[in-house]
Amino acid sequence: MSNPLFNASLLESLDFSDSEGIHFNPTITLKNPGNALTIRPLQRDDYDHGYYEVLRQLTTVGEPSLEDFQTRFDEMLACDGTYYVIVVEDTNTKQVVASCSLVIEKKFIRQCTKRGRIEDVVVDGSCRGKQLGKLLVLTAKKLARKLECYKLTLECEKDKIPFYEKFGFRNNECFYMVQRF
Repeated sequence: MSNPLFNASLLESLDFSDSEGIHFNPTITLKNPGNALTIRPLQRDDYDHGYYEVLRQLTTVGEPSLEDFQTRFDEMLACDGTYYVIVVEDTNTKQVVASCSLVIEKKFIRQCTKRGRIEDVVVDGSCRGKQLGKLLVLTAKKLARKLECYKLTLECEKDKIPFYEKFGFRNNECFYMVQRF
């Protein structure tokens, strides 16, 4: 196994006895996400295992080199307790087929607490309909709770709001503003 972005034991320690009203049909779990699939942290060698091919199905990623990927991976790894990129791997092909990021922001407010932010939820087109996005979001939510975040947020397109509402997210009518460079 390659160098993981975070310790896999964090995922193994999550309690899924309460699915928080999220139902999986057919049943899948963190330990059994489907035939020939495994959930794990992003690894330093995932550049060669289709990670960017999956991300390209979500947004523009450009053409980063292996060196670019490894430099960014090492930078994220050095920020202990901040970046948790969770991927689903097809164990037959050794390719990443889904991904979700949890970013932990350390705050001065609320007794120096933490805020979690879910980003970059994507499932490869060949694996859609297998509930992997649902499993990844629930995993990120449980991980944020375990890491003692006081709140968890995400940004999504309007048509995705009903999906995220199933997890307890609500549109709080705050304005999300962006400035791109």
